[in-house]
Amino acid sequence: MIQTLRSALASLFQLLPVQVSDNDGAELSPPVQQAVPVNFVVVVLNGLFFPTAQRILGPGLLLTWFVTQLTPAALWVGLIVPVQQGLALLAQPFVAEWLTGKPRRSRYYTAQGLLRAALWAALGLGVWLIGRNQPSLLLVLFFLTVGIDAAAGGLGNIAFNDVIARTIPPRVRGQARGYRGILGGLATAAAGYLIRTSFSERSSIAAFGLVFGVAGLCYAAGGLLFALIDEPADPQAERAHPGFGQLLQHVRQLLDDRMFRWFIIVQALLVPLIFGLPFFTLFARRSFGLDIKAIGLLIIVDAATPILANAVWGRLADRWGNRGVISAAAGVGLLAPLCGGVLLLMRQGGWFVFPLLALIVGAIGAALVGVDLATKNYLLDLAPDATQRPLYIGVNDTVVGLPALLLVGVGPIIDRVGFAPVFAAIGIMAAGAALLATRLRKQANDEQGQ
Repeated sequence: MIQTLRSALASLFQLLPVQVSDNDGAELSPPVQQAVPVNFVVVVLNGLFFPTAQRILGPGLLLTWFVTQLTPAALWVGLIVPVQQGLALLAQPFVAEWLTGKPRRSRYYTAQGLLRAALWAALGLGVWLIGRNQPSLLLVLFFLTVGIDAAAGGLGNIAFNDVIARTIPPRVRGQARGYRGILGGLATAAAGYLIRTSFSERSSIAAFGLVFGVAGLCYAAGGLLFALIDEPADPQAERAHPGFGQLLQHVRQLLDDRMFRWFIIVQALLVPLIFGLPFFTLFARRSFGLDIKAIGLLIIVDAATPILANAVWGRLADRWGNRGVISAAAGVGLLAPLCGGVLLLMRQGGWFVFPLLALIVGAIGAALVGVDLATKNYLLDLAPDATQRPLYIGVNDTVVGLPALLLVGVGPIIDRVGFAPVFAAIGIMAAGAALLATRLRKQANDEQGQ
């Protein structure tokens, strides 16, 4: 049965405008080279499910709206990103070190997909049953779900990137991620259209339960699909005996790498930009009365952006290198705080409000796609060998996740001072990241410097 499905996936690969030569997979073993078409299509089709669920459940639009239905305090909106992106990342080095002892890692991606599916389905049922009767209880259940989901996602992130590195040739990884993002964008656009046409201000909060349930189904489907990937066993995993002392030694060695430190700084400076959409959404809701219909349209914009952005960034990364994509993506993201500044100065409604909000969503979405695609591919090449790759991913995500914890303070700043200092800080840090990215090596495995 599995072999039949893999054969069908290999046939689908022939329909894609992707060419893989023997030289492209020279570093891969012959069985892995033969499985590249199957694995490439699995990664691409995974985009119909995982990126769709992640965008629906992203902190920027729908979840921000959901939380504001339960409480008006900006503090709770400010907690979404730290819980979803920050706290769970702290355990990633331990997860990464643990995974180095596992010969195959794709099964752990499948397991975390099924766990996340169960979590969101359970929350959806809770929202459906509780409604607005107990908002405090719903907030607790919501943040508990988000926290566990993020921890599971941390495991999935390391497993996914490590499996890609061992099954997809470097020259076509950008295209694999790009096509995956395009499918995810199309699927999310369809979800946004349904929200736009099916939801209204009169819709009860129970409607969110249905959305959470659908996202859970996407996680389950994406996890099960990934089980079809033809992953080779890591021959060095059986000899790995990870321990806490060894982990600390490896972390110190990583942080002694100057290029790794520069890479971390660039990513940390981009955290407020790529995770800043909740604050722009809150600004639009407070200042211009953004309604659920507009949220639906912005979800469509948020979904449509990766369709173009993945196609552009993926090809640019494969042809011109990941360093340039990181810098360019940061530059595109600067449009968001600039548009936010324009709206702050105007402070009144008009026909221009929604186009500027759409530009903010598009700029952040394009920046997120470019940064995510390029930094992940850069990181895979930064690791000196396959055995250290999971640790590089885990330590990188943990250190970069620490600044996300600081975003918890943005809510009180907004309540006390307003949005202007927040937008200004996002712009300054993004500009700094765009400049500092030029100090990275063009390719992570290029030992000849800049």
